[in-house]
Amino acid sequence: MKKYPSRSNLAHAVSLINNRGTKVLGASFLAISASTVFAQSDASYSPSMSLEEIIVTARRKDESLQDVPQTVNAVNADTLSELNITNFKDMQNLVPGVSLDSGVNGYTTSAAMRGVGFAVESNTAPTVEFYLNDAPVESNQIFTQVFDVGQVEVLRGPQGTIRGRSAPSGAITVTTRSVNLDDVEGYVNATATDQGGTNYQGAVNVPVIDGKLGFRIAGVVDENEVNQVESVFNDTKPDSDISGFRATVGFAPTENFDGKLMYQKITKDVVSFTQFTGYNDGSTLPHHDFGSIQSEDRKGISATAAHIENEIEATTLNLNWVLGDHMLSYVGQYSEFQSYSNDPVDKTNYIYSSGDGSFSLGPDLVADQRDEWFQNLDLYQEQVSHEIRFSLDEPYKGLFDYTVGIFYQEIKGVNKLNGNQILSADLHPALSFLNPDPVTGAYILSPEIYRPDLTEEISAFASLTFYLGSATEITAGARKIYAREWNYTEVAGAVLDAPEQKEDDVIWNIAASHRFSDELMVYSNVGTSFRLAPMDSLGINPLPTPDANMSQLVGKRDPETSISYEVGVKLDFLDRRGRLNVAYYYQDFDNYLYYSKETQYFGTNGIEAFRFTSNADAVVQGIDLDASFQVTPSWSVSAIGSWNDSELKGPIPCNDGDQDGSPDFLNTSLDANHQVALCDTGASASSIPDWSATLRSEYFVPVGDSMEGYLSGIYSYYPENDNKHLRTTIDSYGLLNLYVGLRDSEGRWDVQLFAKNALDEEVVTAFEDLQFGSGGTLANYLGDSGYYQTQLNSPREIGLNVRYNFGL
Repeated sequence: MKKYPSRSNLAHAVSLINNRGTKVLGASFLAISASTVFAQSDASYSPSMSLEEIIVTARRKDESLQDVPQTVNAVNADTLSELNITNFKDMQNLVPGVSLDSGVNGYTTSAAMRGVGFAVESNTAPTVEFYLNDAPVESNQIFTQVFDVGQVEVLRGPQGTIRGRSAPSGAITVTTRSVNLDDVEGYVNATATDQGGTNYQGAVNVPVIDGKLGFRIAGVVDENEVNQVESVFNDTKPDSDISGFRATVGFAPTENFDGKLMYQKITKDVVSFTQFTGYNDGSTLPHHDFGSIQSEDRKGISATAAHIENEIEATTLNLNWVLGDHMLSYVGQYSEFQSYSNDPVDKTNYIYSSGDGSFSLGPDLVADQRDEWFQNLDLYQEQVSHEIRFSLDEPYKGLFDYTVGIFYQEIKGVNKLNGNQILSADLHPALSFLNPDPVTGAYILSPEIYRPDLTEEISAFASLTFYLGSATEITAGARKIYAREWNYTEVAGAVLDAPEQKEDDVIWNIAASHRFSDELMVYSNVGTSFRLAPMDSLGINPLPTPDANMSQLVGKRDPETSISYEVGVKLDFLDRRGRLNVAYYYQDFDNYLYYSKETQYFGTNGIEAFRFTSNADAVVQGIDLDASFQVTPSWSVSAIGSWNDSELKGPIPCNDGDQDGSPDFLNTSLDANHQVALCDTGASASSIPDWSATLRSEYFVPVGDSMEGYLSGIYSYYPENDNKHLRTTIDSYGLLNLYVGLRDSEGRWDVQLFAKNALDEEVVTAFEDLQFGSGGTLANYLGDSGYYQTQLNSPREIGLNVRYNFGL
């Protein structure tokens, strides 16, 4: 029978989830699936034939995941430790249908879920929102490093009715471990691998006033070899150094008031090279005398490494105050993200020497002769948000429940970068004597670009749930959004434009569920979403008079809206030894904000390539499936799968050399009268494969009276993927991670040997359609580079992990 949730138990429940360390045995390590988390237990736990109940906060209250009428994934602290997950993007191996990536350039992150994707460079609001302690944050706050995390929840489908900002495909919430107000506790965790990686992290929890006040300090130091790509022209080794700490104060001065104040700071220093494959015969570039480069060589060809330094800070505050039958809650955050990057532009090393000349185009417009030039980026972003919620603490007489609230967010940023324009006849025929040469160099004009921006959003929301008996509930919620965005672009001291937009919209959600028995629930929900569109494009060099196609890509685009439908079944069977959850969804987008593949265009530098953000309608459908089974008290098995099918319904930027409306890779015919091509391709709305699946299992045996030996594994399979590139189909592949170890039965310590990618599977996971620099100024005068940007999966990594928990 369903138990109605109580919001006053929320802080206590989350604390239990966060603070019981690694007291996890046998059946605790069940499938991480569309509705499964490895639940925790206390030290008196004995192996059981029943799956553990999962408690989540997907609807801003603590409740069994099997009662939530939507698809949710949950991963807790023990799972993160047991599977040695320190890099957030590795979460995608646990939750099929979710793609997570963070580029080596330091600030690029991307996420895809339910057939649609998002990248930071698209200059749009995310399709997947990220939350830290229930407050919306910039994605780098989440991606940089995983340490001292209590629980991660992946919420699929439109979000934002009762949580932060609107997001069409989902949200990922990360809750840091809360303070244990009663006991001194902590842990140390050390990992070293044969691939040069080390990770050390730990935490100390100290109550100051028993049951009322305490603090927790956690820290991490991580070093790895990034993508392990080295350059044939440079002996520098790729390297990533990350360090950070987190301080949390927990307080509960009275029975009806509690709170959590958290501050974290993380720094990241990365040196890396972009990977290439291909061949240049040396006829035009004689210094390229090393023959062909294959993807498996893991080689770059730039003369200088990219260098990135990031500094990330965040403060969150959570307050809960029970007022009679109601609860007043506050969630606030202030965060900063600072990134300095120095990235070589001539990544294929066309130019290997230069003179020391210069050429003036006028006051403050002097081009220097160079053999190396960089995209220098100084990026700063500041976010602040406040949310106040007022809700019933428990359903009124078991009949209804409601929540109302207001939300405000302000995002301020400043981009400072240099323009890097190559002087040549492409810019003006009279400049032909400055055309680039591999020996004498290129004349580079580097005007500074200054771009401040501001986004504000204020919204009011409400949600009402009716309980029709103990088996049926109906929930309706809505949020009224007012959004404003403003920026201006200044180049070499001259302001080019200062666009501003104001938009408002209402998003809503209706969900209904019915429990036919304690084991079986069916549900359905309908929800909408809204996203602001870009007003301009930064990083492109269009002609002063854009043609009709280009105008659609560099001017203001239309806001995106969507409506999504989901039906699902959640089933426990055989006295809860097994669990089967299945959901089908269909989502229809109007003016979907599509981030294109590399597309050639004609601009002030002649032909260049750019990834445009454009509008196109889209439809998405898919299935999420999870099956878990407790075979014996000491052996658990789970299988998770996700299938999606997305299709764009309108013209998008494309490479169309013969201008027949279909993508191709013929020699381009772009000019001032035909600056960029658009094609109605019916392509996928994202780059993820149509389906993926994960199989996980663990088996343990007692060793003596107080220890356990265990063997666990997780196998993730990805089929052929023709959504990522037009020219290349990514081969199917599977990744097997194995873990074997010995642990204390009460969770005090654990010694583990692991092998990630144990079968040493090697597969090309990215292979760009266009040769690097194709059609650009360097290629025009020095010939095609012959190289394609590519990416390989991580090689086999064998490591040792030692964990010790004290205070248990």
